[in-house]
Amino acid sequence: MKSSARRQAVPRRRRLLSILCLGLALLPVAAAFPSAGEATAQGSRAAAPQTVSQALLPELSLKPLPSPKSLQEFTADTISRLSAAAPFTSWKNAGTAYYPLGPGTHSWLVNVLNGEQRIGYLIISATADGGYALSEYGAGTTGLPYSLTELRQYVVQEALIPSSYSGTAELTALYAPMLPVWKLSLDKQTYYINAVTMELLPWNPVKAEAALQAAQPSADAVTSLGSRWSPLPASLSGGQDDPYADLSWLAGSRLKAVDSGNVAVLLGSGRALAFQSPGANDTTGAPFMITGFQSWRPAGQGDKARTVIYAATGLKGRRYLPFALLQQTGTLHKLPDAKGKDLAYSADAAVAVLR
Repeated sequence: MKSSARRQAVPRRRRLLSILCLGLALLPVAAAFPSAGEATAQGSRAAAPQTVSQALLPELSLKPLPSPKSLQEFTADTISRLSAAAPFTSWKNAGTAYYPLGPGTHSWLVNVLNGEQRIGYLIISATADGGYALSEYGAGTTGLPYSLTELRQYVVQEALIPSSYSGTAELTALYAPMLPVWKLSLDKQTYYINAVTMELLPWNPVKAEAALQAAQPSADAVTSLGSRWSPLPASLSGGQDDPYADLSWLAGSRLKAVDSGNVAVLLGSGRALAFQSPGANDTTGAPFMITGFQSWRPAGQGDKARTVIYAATGLKGRRYLPFALLQQTGTLHKLPDAKGKDLAYSADAAVAVLR
């Protein structure tokens, strides 16, 4: 089921844009919004007299496929280590299903299962040195990437498939660094959908190929080669998880670095950080809030050992992404202590965050 935060995300963006247009009429329209042609197409879909019910939808599903033994071994070890502490304790003795993520088969979606119910996921990517890296992971039954239930609801709600449609639908799960994507092909029409927020991406096939073929930046992550990694207990701040609920972070200072020495202070009780990637929000899934973290250390080494940190984001901090990758692909911002400061910067940033 969709969370209320997700249902409110698009209206909040529209309200923000309307406010900005009153005082910033000469600024360019944000690239995160569809072009005139795309807006017309979306408007015509919204005006459809009726939509298909989920029962009448073409089959929208993924089929698990056999996976390499080395991948299974790394996955099993990672799940075992995570299951030692909350919020992953339900992963003990859980089943798994593997789905290749395109383009190519450089990454795999691994669903963690309790019977037929998904209780978590991992995305594991091949590395240049022949090993595997833990690209992201998360626990829960809702609010996670690649939810077929949410996709079917979205397709019906947005009338992407006409009620008179009798053809076939091809569904493909794709992955760009930090951005899970659904590709839905209906005869001559192709849609690219953010598989986290369930929002239509303003992509054509050329833009999609460029985004999905982009090389993943080199960043610290848990890998299958070298030392075995052990996770410390996850820490969640309980801070705001919706970037549009409190836009004061737009006036917050940009953080130069987040590491094991300051992450606990920055994400203390009730605190949150905002991530954005100006000019590339649609290809990174930004903006979003960070409301916790989990540290990993080489097994058997002390507190001074190299630490890899994953940022908790999404609904109630259920999705974990490499902190180093966030810092390489965008900017992190604190919520300012005093609201209303730096208003000129805030207005400019508000336009930038929509791009």
